[in-house]
Amino acid sequence: MFGSSSAKGMIDSLRNNRKLLRKKSRFKKDRTFLSINENDLKGAKGKPTFNAYSKEAIKNIKSKFKRRRKRENVFFAFLGLLGLFFSILLGTFLVKDVVQERNKTRQEQIQKNERVYLIYIEFGDRWFSQGKWKNAIFYYKQGVGAYPNDYEMNYRLLRAYCQFCKNDLEDCGVAKELLDSLLIRFPEKEVQLSELKAILNFEYGINTN
Repeated sequence: MFGSSSAKGMIDSLRNNRKLLRKKSRFKKDRTFLSINENDLKGAKGKPTFNAYSKEAIKNIKSKFKRRRKRENVFFAFLGLLGLFFSILLGTFLVKDVVQERNKTRQEQIQKNERVYLIYIEFGDRWFSQGKWKNAIFYYKQGVGAYPNDYEMNYRLLRAYCQFCKNDLEDCGVAKELLDSLLIRFPEKEVQLSELKAILNFEYGINTN
């Protein structure tokens, strides 16, 4: 009997402690989410409510977007013009570089041609002064091949042929053909060419006796 009374006392003590703990809780349970307002239900089921824009407000919004598009168009046009300017500037520099490079190449070629021209004349004149007509003719012919319209080179070639004909009696016909060609091409040089023509009297059928 004593054991049952003590067990009962313990159970009662535990119940009392639980009651005390419930009363001392500082936090209140929020159960408001379980209560739904009728107006909330109407708002959820019906159409959303908002204030309609006035015509003036819509007009202002359109004007705002229009100004924004205009600024964007001006900005992109400016970027396009800027890109075009730099493209033209870059193209100008590139063209200038190309022109300068071409002029440099042309000038170098002219200088090279001048050196070659002088070499043909120098070697031709050297062999001519030594009476080596064939060697002189070789270099003069190279010069005429490079400069077919140059009178000085053609004259030297003719002079070498005339001396070759006079001293070795060779290539007289070639000398006559070249002389006739030069008289036609350079009529202003007739006096100088006539001096060489006297060497070729035999070819022209002129008897000096």
